[in-house]
Amino acid sequence: MEKKKFYLTAAIPYVNAKPHLGHAQEFVEGDTIARHKRQRGFEARYISGADENSLKNVQAAEKEGITPRELCDRNCAAFTELAEALNVKFDVFFRSSSQVHVKSSQELWRRCGESGDIYTKTYRGLYCVGCELFYAGRTQ
Repeated sequence: MEKKKFYLTAAIPYVNAKPHLGHAQEFVEGDTIARHKRQRGFEARYISGADENSLKNVQAAEKEGITPRELCDRNCAAFTELAEALNVKFDVFFRSSSQVHVKSSQELWRRCGESGDIYTKTYRGLYCVGCELFYAGRTQ
């Protein structure tokens, strides 16, 4: 009999700073759910990672006088150390700069392009880094 599958992701946080209590809470909650599903006979996969592609990371690195790569390397390590200290077991923890992630993302975009799911449009508006939102733009 084939096991039922269960897929769970935790948010992939920006690594512009070291992890905080909210990250710990989300990691533990997700791990608890994944373990519960496994005990109930599911094939569960728990996935997270680190989003290294953000203006917030660039700004934090500039503030510290280091490169974005140095900032991401240091803070990604802090996130994985947090998970280890909490005995959280991710099946996958990807950094967005990893070659596996880059290749799979390129393949996704290729497939979306082939199927017509991507189209070009011009957007105009203001982006707020703090809010992570675009405001009152127009489309052409």
